[in-house]
Amino acid sequence: MSAVSRDGIRVLHVDDDPDVSDLTATFLERADKRFTVETAVDAAEGLDRLDGRPFDCVVSDYEMPGPDGIEFLERVRERYPELPFILFTGKGSEAVASEAISAGVTDYLQKETGTDQYTVLANRIANAVEHARSRRRVEHSERRLRKIVDSMPHLVYVVDETGTYRLVNEALAAFHGTTVEAIEGSTVDEVLDDRAAAQFRQDFRSVIATGEPKRLSGVEVADDEGEPHVFEPQVFPYDIGDADERAVLGVTRDVTERADRERKLERLQRRTSALMHTETAEETARVATEAADAVLEARLSGVFLVDDAGERLEPTAVVDAVNEAFDEVPVYPRDAPEGSRAALVWDVFEAGEPVRIDDVPDDDRVDEPTPSRSVILYPMGDHGVFVVSAERTHAFSGTDEVLVEILATTLEAALDRTDRRAELRRQRDELERKNERLGEFTSVVSHDLRNPLTVLNGAVDAAEATGDPEQFERCRNAVDRMDAMIENLLELSRHGEAISEPEPVDLARAASRAWGTVETDAERLAVETDLTVRADPERLARLLENLFGNSVEHGSGDGGEGDARAGDDLVVRVGDCDGGFYVEDDGPGVPEDLRGDVFDSGFSTRPDNTGFGLAIVERIAEAHGWSVDVTDGETGGARFEVTGVDPVE
Repeated sequence: MSAVSRDGIRVLHVDDDPDVSDLTATFLERADKRFTVETAVDAAEGLDRLDGRPFDCVVSDYEMPGPDGIEFLERVRERYPELPFILFTGKGSEAVASEAISAGVTDYLQKETGTDQYTVLANRIANAVEHARSRRRVEHSERRLRKIVDSMPHLVYVVDETGTYRLVNEALAAFHGTTVEAIEGSTVDEVLDDRAAAQFRQDFRSVIATGEPKRLSGVEVADDEGEPHVFEPQVFPYDIGDADERAVLGVTRDVTERADRERKLERLQRRTSALMHTETAEETARVATEAADAVLEARLSGVFLVDDAGERLEPTAVVDAVNEAFDEVPVYPRDAPEGSRAALVWDVFEAGEPVRIDDVPDDDRVDEPTPSRSVILYPMGDHGVFVVSAERTHAFSGTDEVLVEILATTLEAALDRTDRRAELRRQRDELERKNERLGEFTSVVSHDLRNPLTVLNGAVDAAEATGDPEQFERCRNAVDRMDAMIENLLELSRHGEAISEPEPVDLARAASRAWGTVETDAERLAVETDLTVRADPERLARLLENLFGNSVEHGSGDGGEGDARAGDDLVVRVGDCDGGFYVEDDGPGVPEDLRGDVFDSGFSTRPDNTGFGLAIVERIAEAHGWSVDVTDGETGGARFEVTGVDPVE
């Protein structure tokens, strides 16, 4: 029961003699101004009064009609176990006192003669009420403390110097898979494993001995399922109210997730540092997938880069487990049907926004079977998509998602760098090729043009001295030869430039038109191809013209050095070969020891030839990204194969 007011004390006096009750009430109210005394003549009336209004204390006689004072006490205790109850009786004996104490009486006082007894009774009542009120305040504080402690997410506990838990909160009990009541009163040796208990005893004894708080880090304790957790305890000296007992208050934070994040981040930093030194897209993708597997345990991860046509996302590198989990390593075409893995990956690539799915089979965006159960899809600009995937649901935490972002962003930057390096290498190679060609031009200008110039100078001197018409003819021939060389040098330079916008070209039609430009009578062309190639029409025509011209000059019976078939018709064939097409004649062919030189500028086996025809063929092929080689034909003639050609379906 609680007091009516902060200072007032309401007392119920029960006695079968009304005169005694009134007298007692009068003297009590005089003895302590805080008292308000009401009376009852028996236990029944007293219980009715208690049920009707709050009282701070009950004073009762022992001998009364009906239930006596002890029985009245027992009934009060059933209803109001904390209410102060003083037995004030004229019949005193050790038996009554013992029985009253057993029933839970607050105090026992025997009636005497004189008024001083009321002063003593008033003091006893005031003390009993104050004690009860203090106890209630303490209990209220303890309830508030318990509520506060139990609301804390950290593990909170008070352990005395014997190692006994005096207080623990719900978080600590839940961590150990039990209740607060089960732990309070137990020792650290009974709750913790041997290693953790020994460490904890050492730490809290140090705090008790020094009186200084202590902060720890990296303390590992297993939960009730055996899973290790990392904690950061703070232990403070704590006064539990008993002068002879010392204790500590512990507040322990579970930093398992943070420790795991830091550990993963450290491992990721070591892995991603390798991305700064990769040279190719393939090597870069491999480093990234290995990092996803090692750091995030994402065994089904891979890097998928868009192809040159922009129609497919192709696997550049995947974790080895992908080959075991899938029948074939996935390839994601742009036109994949809705509900497929490929459609989802393309949506992420085109939207440029990452997607995380914790339960793939339960997600309505994918309706085809897949061994992946959790996935994070991260777009990488124009490069493609980083697929981070695992075989279990809810495999990735919020921390993992952040780590994937770091890894994917670093991967994208590394791919940008490798692209720049590849472009620089291409530019460097192109510059080297141009320098080589410049060297060739310089050689031709300094050497090959010097011969006709020498002839021209000599012929001019002779013509001036003799006026011989033959010397003028020699001059014209030398000028014509220099003019042809200069024209071929210019053409060689023009055809060495890159192709900007190739288009589909019918090879058979192009060959027929090119054949019409070759000056020949007896020779004939056999076209045995229906191939359509992506090329620059003009340059492809020039390539074919030069190959045809080479066959005619070196393969027909025209009296030249290669005249092995005088009087016979030369046949030139155009057909398909592996990776491209060929031009083949049935002439004498190219000797094996000369095949490495035939594409060099200025090289020719005929003294009247400038030697630039096949060099121009090679330059045109290189400008298209093709290769050209010479070998033996089926009939022993020369066969030129152009490969690396991009066919058009």
